[in-house]
Amino acid sequence: MKKILAALSALCAAVVAVAQTKITADFTETKTPVSPYLFGIFYEDINYAADGGLYGELIQNRSFEFSKSGKSFMEYWNPVSSENEVFCSRITECMESPLNKNNTVFLRLNVRQSGDGISNSGYDGINVKAGKIYPLSLYLRSPDSSVDKVQIELRNRKTLRKLFKTEFEISSEWKKYHAEVIPEKSCEEAELLVTVSSSDGTVDVDFVSLFASDIYNDEENGLKENLVLMLKQMKPGFVRFPGGCIVHGYNLENSFNWKDTVGPVEERKEKANYWGYQQSYGLGFYEYFRLCEDIGSQPLPVLRAGVSHYGHTCNSDELMQLAQDALDLIEWATGSRDSEWGKIRAEAGHPEPFELNYIGIGNEDCGEDYFYRYSYIASKIKEKYPEIKTVISSGYTYDDVNFHNAWNKVNEWEGSALYKNTVDLVDEHYYNPSAWFLMNSNRYDDREFYKTEKSFPKVFIGEYASWVEGRRGNLFAALTEAAYMTGIERNGDVIELASYAPLFARENHVQWIPDAVWFNDEFVYGTPSYYVQSMFMNNKTDFSIRTAVENNKTIVDSHKMKGSVGLATWQTQAEYSNIKVTDMSENKILYDSSSEKMNMKKLNVRSGSWSIKNNSLIQSDEGDNMRLTFEKLIKPSENYDFEVTARKIRGNEGFLIMFGVSKENFYWWNIGGWGNTQSCVQKGTAPSRTVIGDSKNITVERDREYKIKIEVRGDTYRCYLDGELLHEFTDREEYKKIFAHVGETEDEVIIKIVNTGNRKEKCSVVLNGADMLNPDAQIITLSGRFDSENSFENSRAVCPENSPAVIKSPDFTYTVKPYSFTIIKLTKKK
Repeated sequence: MKKILAALSALCAAVVAVAQTKITADFTETKTPVSPYLFGIFYEDINYAADGGLYGELIQNRSFEFSKSGKSFMEYWNPVSSENEVFCSRITECMESPLNKNNTVFLRLNVRQSGDGISNSGYDGINVKAGKIYPLSLYLRSPDSSVDKVQIELRNRKTLRKLFKTEFEISSEWKKYHAEVIPEKSCEEAELLVTVSSSDGTVDVDFVSLFASDIYNDEENGLKENLVLMLKQMKPGFVRFPGGCIVHGYNLENSFNWKDTVGPVEERKEKANYWGYQQSYGLGFYEYFRLCEDIGSQPLPVLRAGVSHYGHTCNSDELMQLAQDALDLIEWATGSRDSEWGKIRAEAGHPEPFELNYIGIGNEDCGEDYFYRYSYIASKIKEKYPEIKTVISSGYTYDDVNFHNAWNKVNEWEGSALYKNTVDLVDEHYYNPSAWFLMNSNRYDDREFYKTEKSFPKVFIGEYASWVEGRRGNLFAALTEAAYMTGIERNGDVIELASYAPLFARENHVQWIPDAVWFNDEFVYGTPSYYVQSMFMNNKTDFSIRTAVENNKTIVDSHKMKGSVGLATWQTQAEYSNIKVTDMSENKILYDSSSEKMNMKKLNVRSGSWSIKNNSLIQSDEGDNMRLTFEKLIKPSENYDFEVTARKIRGNEGFLIMFGVSKENFYWWNIGGWGNTQSCVQKGTAPSRTVIGDSKNITVERDREYKIKIEVRGDTYRCYLDGELLHEFTDREEYKKIFAHVGETEDEVIIKIVNTGNRKEKCSVVLNGADMLNPDAQIITLSGRFDSENSFENSRAVCPENSPAVIKSPDFTYTVKPYSFTIIKLTKKK
């Protein structure tokens, strides 16, 4: 009996041994170099990331230029009176004898009683601390010398309690006035007042500035210290800036001109932000390059290519100017202080050149119009500055027509004498469901598509993020990014740069989720994705070691598309008719507008201007994301057909046909998206979606009727346009549980292990042929519940933990926690 039990015990042990995950790194094989700047950050003024965010200015609309965003010059300013008399009619927008040619609007106060003035409460109230110093400056004049004094007051906007007050004597000419505002009490919701004690007279006001007290390095026109430190602690290899969609703009006039963002801040040309608010350009290219220098990162500026988001293209004269702009930028950054543009940099306070090795040309642009303009600009750069690496865009997703057209063009150019070496990096972007990152961690192992020749263009993953339904970014999303990043680091001979995006989000002012760092005026915290990025940046290797993971378990996850249906538009007016939904499980018609009179009370209008005409739905608002859903009326099973006839009335794009609508989550077939160029299916929520399946070129014609049909069968959809099958996809994932990377620096061996499963995993690690290692090791672990998030209330619910360990052999066993990212650092013996 004892022999039987012993045999069974031995058998069980053998089974456990076979099932144990084995990670083998072979140091005797050829080692792959890893770019010194591999992991970086992408910084765009989205989610109030610059104005109202990193930039130190606390006043919103300080220069009264908001008319450039189609808003009032008084936006975020309010009239005040000592007797609460409304005197808006006596506050006027003026452009006569302005402060300068770029800042053409100023505010004129026609005072009729003592105490008349204006107030500004910044971004949701100005948060100040007692005893801190807040630098104040503004320009004032009384053109007719009717007023000789102006009062400045900081007060609690709710209780009206005074926190600070000072007074300036003014003249008939523009003059800049300064003061140090030191609040008597702390206040989270203060406002700044500019008032006049005279009972009659005229005062002109412009460029009213109140700066944050804690500015990094106390730099003039500087950046908020707490947000800069969040970036510095990451140790990013590079910073991509300014965008993003801000670069190309929604039209050519709205595109980003770097020259508007340098020089004295009062003379910078403000502009409407692509994301719906005003850009002051207070944080311009000078502040950006200075930030890169402060945090030890390479700058990677992105310049416009003369192609807008909606397909507008520049003419030949404008293209020549764009190429000259690129050359001028390089001179501004790297030229001597005696050069034309280097002199402007030196006068700003940086006589020595900045470092500049990369320039992006265009953002998510595509097509022959873009390729022509890119090649012209890049060729001009290479003629004068051959050492500068130029970056071409490959569109907005990972595997559509535009993506392949871009890579085909790059391959074509590499075989030509005229355009060879005009591309150094190809910029890839993708925001995808979490499982995509797990299923595609070997994307860059494909050596037929991604070539490793030294002279062949490398990959720059300029934007990527993993999202989970309806959340800001939880631990599981971060772990899927970590799993994917092991593949990025493993393929250092293909990928030169990679940056998570977006970077910042201001509470209550969000256009895009997820984001790495959240902030308000009081607090800042990093998401789990922030900590994953930081862990990779702070523990990057110089060489990647060939690593195999054996006995790795497979996880299967299927997504049923059960839910209601809906209709939507994007910057388009459209008519939807003949709406029909059939439950195919029971072969039962759930709704048919041709036989039932439509009733708006039975429909759920999420956004937009919807009406019923001749039993058809009309959406007449040309804004973004205009949605209507049918939850009150239609609750289909997971097997249904959705049919509708659609007609474009006018606008920039086409139709959005929603299915699988469940609360805030949905799928939609985007027919004519991205400036009426593409057809694809996206999955997500109203503020954040990603493309799933394939994409195809399409243009929706105005006033033509299109017959649309979507078949949903569990986790599979099929999309038909006028009877032709355009898209078919199964939303199901199969992925491995454990992901690993092993690399080394001159002094260390660094092992990264990601466990995406809900159970701890014992891993056998074999470092074959590694240098002699010291037994004292450092373990860094990020772990928790799969859906854990950080928040303002609990900013470190998910954060890395450090612990020592003793590892006496290059072959050892280590148990990783469930839902975890673990880094094991071993030092080499000297």
